[in-house]
Order: sequence, then C-alpha cells, then structure tokens
Amino acid sequence: MIAGLLTALYSFYNVVFQPVLSLGPYIALGFFSACLAILFSGIRYWLLDHEKAEKIQDKISEKQEKMKEARENDNHEKASKHTKDVFKHNQEFMLLNMKPMIGTMLFVALIFPWLGATFAPTAQITQTTGQMYEGNFTYAQTQTPITVDNTTETPVLQVDNQSIEPGEAAKINGFKWTYKGIKEKTPGFFSNTEGTVANFNGKFIQLPFTLPWIGGALNWLGFYIIITMPMTLILNKTLGIQ
Repeated sequence: MIAGLLTALYSFYNVVFQPVLSLGPYIALGFFSACLAILFSGIRYWLLDHEKAEKIQDKISEKQEKMKEARENDNHEKASKHTKDVFKHNQEFMLLNMKPMIGTMLFVALIFPWLGATFAPTAQITQTTGQMYEGNFTYAQTQTPITVDNTTETPVLQVDNQSIEPGEAAKINGFKWTYKGIKEKTPGFFSNTEGTVANFNGKFIQLPFTLPWIGGALNWLGFYIIITMPMTLILNKTLGIQ
C-alpha cells in the first residue's frame, strides 16, 4: 500500500517538476532548496505568535542576566531560582513553536523522500546471464541503459562506455553521480523500490578534504543545507521572526 502511494506521489512530482528537473541537477536542486526555504519561513511567519514569542524571549534574556549576576555574587539560591525560570520559559517557547514545526514537518514528509529518490536514485536492475545485470538509470524522465558486472570482487558499473567501481563517479547526462554499489532492496516508508538495485548519489560539490560519514563530496542534502541556511537566516530577519 505504501509503495503504491509513493509510486503515485513520485510520478506526480516527476510530471509537475519535469521542466525544472530538465534544467539539470544543480539548477533543479537550487530551485527546490530556495522554494522550501521560502515556504518554511512563510509557515513559521504565519503560524507563530510573534508578540508572545518576543515577550518570552525578553523574559529569558532578563532571567539569564539575573542568573549571571547571582552567580557572580555567589548567591546560589537566587541563581538556582533564575535557572529554573529560564528552563520554564524555554519550555513555553518550545511549545509556542510546535504549531509551525508541525506545519513544516508535514511538507518535509511529503517532499524530502522524493528529493532523496531524485538526487540519490536507485536504478532497478535485472539479472540476465550469470552475474550480469541490466537496467536503466533514470533522471528527469530520461533513461540511460546501465550494466553491472558482478563477476568480479566488486560490482563494476558500465554506462556510456565507462567502467566504474563502487565509490567512483560516473558522468551520466552531463552530471557526475557517485556509484555506491548494488544491493537487494524492499519497499519501505520512503521507498517504492524492491529487488536488486544500483545505488547512486548526486555529486554536487567536490570537497578539498574527506569528512567522516560524508566522504570527499557533498551530496544533495549537503548542497540543500548550504543553500537554505543563509536564505532562511535572511528571510527570518527580514520577516522579523524570532
């Protein structure tokens, strides 16, 4: 049931956003990142009680100053009381943010799985003879034939006259995709794919160094964060959002 819903949802997004996707992964993801930053700031602006949020922030600042002063004067009893007040006001502020947070998470749940499937795609492959697999890599409704040779120690990808081992990048339709290898997959909450698949990840920004768990390049999520973080800060400041 979930796999069917995801297939329908992903197909709808692919059709609606086909003109944007066809511009290439950089422009497409940049466009989606900017739109989501604007959307999330707008949700926060409309659903947050700004007057109440500002009053709570003022109370927190006031109590923090009193707590600092009490500690400097070695008045541990007052410092403890002000600390409890700070925690109390912080909880009030968190509860106030619940409504915009829920609104934001709704769109995250509806859009982020599709972004992951689009910019970190899995290509369905079928075993042909022996340990040879064939399938298609799909992006923006354009299919590129791929072959995976699993007769060697590592499953070698063959695409557009390139032989790529896991961890290396293949240039498909003018963009670099990191080939992650092959595995068996079953449908899940965010995936509608099952069977043997070849995993890819969009290679958006090459790093001058290697980071743990990230590697030597930023994928779609890292690229998204780099774009949305400064945009969100600017939008929040422009809209006067606490």
